[in-house]
Amino acid sequence: MSFSAQQSLPPPPALTKLKESLSGEIVRPGEEGYEYGIARWSNTHVKQAAYVAFPKTNQDVSQAIAFAKELGLEIAVCGGGHSFSGSSSTQGGLVIHLGKYLNQARCDPERREITVGGGATWEIVDKVGMEHGLATVSSNVNKVGVGGLSLGGGYGWLTGRHGMVVDNIVQLTVVLASGEVVIANDNENPDLFWGCRGGGSNFGIVTEFVFKAHPQRPTVFVTHLVYTMDKLEPVFNGVEDWYKAAGPDEGLHWGCGVLPGVEPAQPTVIVTYFYNGETVEGRKAAKKLYDIGPIAEHPVEDLPRMRIFVLTPSKNDAAADAGRKFIMGLKSRSTTSLEAIKLLLRAQDELIQTNPSLVHCGFQLDYTPKQAVIAVPVGTTAYAGRGAGAECIIYQAYTDSTLDDFVQTQVRQWAQILLDNAPVHEKGEEFFGVSYGNIDPDAVGSDAARVFGQNYARLKEVKRRFDPENVWNRWYPIEPAESY
Repeated sequence: MSFSAQQSLPPPPALTKLKESLSGEIVRPGEEGYEYGIARWSNTHVKQAAYVAFPKTNQDVSQAIAFAKELGLEIAVCGGGHSFSGSSSTQGGLVIHLGKYLNQARCDPERREITVGGGATWEIVDKVGMEHGLATVSSNVNKVGVGGLSLGGGYGWLTGRHGMVVDNIVQLTVVLASGEVVIANDNENPDLFWGCRGGGSNFGIVTEFVFKAHPQRPTVFVTHLVYTMDKLEPVFNGVEDWYKAAGPDEGLHWGCGVLPGVEPAQPTVIVTYFYNGETVEGRKAAKKLYDIGPIAEHPVEDLPRMRIFVLTPSKNDAAADAGRKFIMGLKSRSTTSLEAIKLLLRAQDELIQTNPSLVHCGFQLDYTPKQAVIAVPVGTTAYAGRGAGAECIIYQAYTDSTLDDFVQTQVRQWAQILLDNAPVHEKGEEFFGVSYGNIDPDAVGSDAARVFGQNYARLKEVKRRFDPENVWNRWYPIEPAESY
């Protein structure tokens, strides 16, 4: 049945009952708020949900879950809507959208904690923290939702000093599939607390986070260095040399390509360098990168930390938010090779020559220093990808929906080029090859055992206790362990 036909039918009794009891709202196609409720960062993930609920309270969330279960609807949970895998969308199911109302944050400077609604974005988190000279580990992009990034692991500019986002979670409020609202921390429901920190949305809807907050200087140094493509090899070698000695207050992303919203539309090598300190010290630490000879620099000296996020046009400006995108992270963390990168760029150039409309493509490598990440034993949280290699994404931005299948095939082939030609990172005898799950476009149907590694057996037990019916199955779905 089409959605237009569905709209002409009387609402089911369960919907009428839910509308009468919700303090928030629930809408259907054609009703006010519906288009906002299904909009996503990438138009490739806009799906026609049967209903969108906008809860204001934990009780609203519980009632929305009960409604979906009564009607046999798939449930998708949306915070910021940036999921690479589209797990925050559903075709014909119920979206529980936390972003409209559960989007606030507050800072307790005495306890050095920041409490955040499950639908907030990182922008408000950074704002309330910096009002007190405090910050937690947050996304590199402040438009991203807190929920998905936090539950999946979470990297940011402060990771080098303070570890991953999951390492900075103090407490969670979780609405279970049964509708029960529980607190999860080191003392209450510790197994659930462990599982949610890296196990994603497999156990319930997190409506509130409490994060550790750390003293943070008010200004930082950031620069964007742009190089011509003939500088690829010296940039590659310069970054590798820098990374070997990178300190905990540094961060670097680099890549090649043509970014949407950036002119002129021609490939360049771009390095974004971050230093959590004085400008003069940052420039000194990045000297090798300057010595290569960039054709342009966009530095911001003594930058107020709250403004760091607006400096990356590929991720935070309006042009980058428009249209369709397919982004794929490698399934294995890699040390990367220059030859692999050259092969990838050659394949992308061949595509552009035959399909000029697909010029906005490229790759980006995240060289976040991992000392604080590796220092945490793998079993401390459910997140299992604690390795020292770089994270890599390959992207294609476009506008024509008829090219969806073609684009996805191309990007997957490009990813395979890097996997086939770059060594997997190892540390001693322990394998650290699994990459960051939030950059996997196939997370909805991927193999959870591969991603969670040695933590998977315990995760299955946590799943059995808190979601035995497997209601939450939209991100690396974990199979509940068999009952005894």
